[in-house]
Amino acid sequence: MRILFYTTSYFAKHGGSIQSIELHRHLKKFSAVEAIEIFPEKHERLAVHKKGKITFRDILRRSGLFQTLSFFRRNRFYLKGLTKKVEEFKPDVLLIRIDSNFLQISILKKKFPNLLICAQINGSPFDENYKNIAFKKYFLQLQYKAYLKTDLNIFISDFSRKNIMGLDFNPNKNIVVHNGTNVAKFFPISNKNDLRLKLGYPKGAFIFGYIGTLDHHKKMEILINSFYDLQKKHENLFLIIIGDGPAFNKIKQRINYLSLTDKTSMSGWLNHKNINAHINCFDVAVHHYANPYMNPLKIFEYLSAGLPVIAPNIPSIQNSFKTDEDLLITRANEDSLKLEMERIMNDDVLRTKLSNKQNLIKKVENNFTWDKYAERILNNLQKL
Repeated sequence: MRILFYTTSYFAKHGGSIQSIELHRHLKKFSAVEAIEIFPEKHERLAVHKKGKITFRDILRRSGLFQTLSFFRRNRFYLKGLTKKVEEFKPDVLLIRIDSNFLQISILKKKFPNLLICAQINGSPFDENYKNIAFKKYFLQLQYKAYLKTDLNIFISDFSRKNIMGLDFNPNKNIVVHNGTNVAKFFPISNKNDLRLKLGYPKGAFIFGYIGTLDHHKKMEILINSFYDLQKKHENLFLIIIGDGPAFNKIKQRINYLSLTDKTSMSGWLNHKNINAHINCFDVAVHHYANPYMNPLKIFEYLSAGLPVIAPNIPSIQNSFKTDEDLLITRANEDSLKLEMERIMNDDVLRTKLSNKQNLIKKVENNFTWDKYAERILNNLQKL
């Protein structure tokens, strides 16, 4: 099988990059894959712009009509080069990691009727980037019709599958494959004190930690405000935030306004290979919010590292893990998050119970690795 993997996220600085890199790396290992190539082959890896002030351009981008024009423009990106690449490489399967470019599916199907097209769908652009688009119902219908034309759709969660395809979908063509983790990169490190000294974190503090792309829709103010209230009641608390994104400066300004600079660390983007050391400095990992359709890969990384986790109240987490047995779950508000943060901070027995759970680590290793992720996708591709 010859696979052309069309992903604009491969060189990005967010979770989509990890997903694309790991899928490509693991698909290459299977003997059934004769050849696999990435398109586009080169993409400048730019740092995410850390802007604080809202500009006129930001306001314009929120306009429904502007988003309509932007969406159609986005669907022209890479199409000419992709067409040429398909003609040259002659793949059996075109695997597309969809961002906002699903209109390209019908164009490619017309031009290459014998080409198998598989869509890797991590959500709908109309939930985030194009949520204010004019004529939204029309575009949602276009999205649905586009995915009817593929040979296989891979959704990140059952919620996303039902949200996009409705309840009357073909389960053989529309499958769910959850995210994974690299268990070789994420594992427990026992000596936290030495690690904290090496990385510049306070040795004796109780540390809450968060890692992820700092987008405006991630509701980081919930975490910042919850931490602010808790540190007024409890001494020696510290918050680590690792990640970059459009909301970086806004978050930093909020931290400065609340006089939390001595109790927080904002490192910006870190190379993925260095993440395990940093998260092993956490006492508790927090991922307090995610859209309902998501399946946050950071949860699997935290669990592989043996950390107690406060996770978002979304279907994929509820369906995969047991509350209070595997992890804690918070609703997307300050009262709920503060309750769970204070609860695990004050309960040594609970914290120990949720730390380094070998059965849970084994569950992640057996079910939620990138190798399993790639294997499930390949097995379904071979059925086409």
